Amino acid sequence: MSDNPNDQDMHVRADKDLAAAVERGLAVALLNGLSAGALAMDVEGVPLSIATRVLLHPERCRATDWHH
Repeated sequence: MSDNPNDQDMHVRADKDLAAAVERGLAVALLNGLSAGALAMDVEGVPLSIATRVLLHPERCRATDWHH
């Protein structure tokens, strides 16, 4: 790990940005179907492995995530 505190801040921000993109994709999936949710996540740069997991295995999502 880097000694630069800015690196830690950037990592936390990236994680929050990714989590927000997943949340938006889950909301789209809830409202418009799985394929629309998958497309929304793809457009926002959510890795395919994460999008697949959260869309196909909602039981693995965090309690605070949108559920379909």
